[in-house]
Amino acid sequence: MTLWKFLFENEAVHGINTPSDYLYIKILRFTLVIVGSWPRKEIGEPEPKYQAVFLKYFYLGVTGVGMIGAVIYIIKHLGELSFLEIGHIYIVILIIFVNLSRVITLTFSTKYREVAKTFLTKIHLFFYKDRSEYAMKTHRMVHLISHLFTLCLLVQMITGLSFFNLIPMYNNYAAGRYKSGGLKNSSFEHSLYYSYPFNTSTDMRGYIVACIMHWGLSYLTSTWFCMFDLFLSLMVFNLWGHFRILMNLLNEFPRPSSDVIVENGFNIKLEKYTREELLKVSERLKECILYHREIVKFTDTMSDAFGPMLFVYYMFHQASGCLLLLECSQMTAQALMRYAPLTIILTQQLIQLSVIFELVGSESEKLKDAVYGVPWEFMDIKNRRVVIIFLMNVQEPVHVKALGVANVGVNSMAMILKTSISYFTFLRSM
Repeated sequence: MTLWKFLFENEAVHGINTPSDYLYIKILRFTLVIVGSWPRKEIGEPEPKYQAVFLKYFYLGVTGVGMIGAVIYIIKHLGELSFLEIGHIYIVILIIFVNLSRVITLTFSTKYREVAKTFLTKIHLFFYKDRSEYAMKTHRMVHLISHLFTLCLLVQMITGLSFFNLIPMYNNYAAGRYKSGGLKNSSFEHSLYYSYPFNTSTDMRGYIVACIMHWGLSYLTSTWFCMFDLFLSLMVFNLWGHFRILMNLLNEFPRPSSDVIVENGFNIKLEKYTREELLKVSERLKECILYHREIVKFTDTMSDAFGPMLFVYYMFHQASGCLLLLECSQMTAQALMRYAPLTIILTQQLIQLSVIFELVGSESEKLKDAVYGVPWEFMDIKNRRVVIIFLMNVQEPVHVKALGVANVGVNSMAMILKTSISYFTFLRSM
């Protein structure tokens, strides 16, 4: 069975009754349930009390303690740390700060849960696919993109957290630190550095406990980073699909039937809407305006819920991009092996998310031409006024904004990358 048949044929047979039944939504749900961030109660799923209350505060405590532990470690060992190690800890602190912001602004946020509920129960293209043949075609295309993108991001997540933890373990193995008496004057290398109440540097049992904890924390961090990005990306893919459907409605706007009038022996072709056609035109315009208003309303609600997360995320990339370039600029095998994959993955995530968001802006920018292209010259005055108001409303492209400050898209991404390289060049010269 081909992927296309597996995804689209016999949906009723496979029990596809809601978007939550799709494989990529199931993957997203599984990962977000673990971190207490799936809107179970809002979409009518049973939610155990420990998940509704305990998990939220548990993860808030985990991220808070992690931040404090990393800061204390720097204070205690500042004089002993190399440039490579201290840069690593600073990057970890930045990542913890992003996690903390996402727990506070999303996991605890009713706005986020309401947006998720609206997306899963109203806005998803699943609920629009039967409106027309083009809507079904768009739904299938967006569904396939969402499926492949979810699998790709899941592989990235697993690969990233595996590299992050396996490289220090390999370095310890290559240095012979796992052998009896292999430490000598050295200590175990870790993926994360915190101030623990037990010895993790030279004691094997302490190292094993810390290593297990680091794998768990890395999984949670990857989930907070990748899965919230995935949820947001799926919403953007569907918004892009909605704009395509709206564009199709405008591009295929019905034209008037042609009447031929005989005057002084000449045939005069006169195009105009009949009374019955004007009623249909009015209904079609109303449908397009309400559809556009629904899309814009959801986009604004999404910006309001995810804006703080996106703002912190862009600030993180601004700072971490500079630090990672500094670490890689050491050009040692150890630095490149440890930080080159992380630099590539984080930069790729920034580019990936920004390009995805640019889809909405670029597609919505075409609306003004599509609205102007409707046959308004054959309408009556009332409908022409409606077209003018509609044309005024679509002049400004629709963008998701980070905290209402900056549009999330390619321009913001380019500015961040450019600034990070400038800061790196300045610090490198010093």
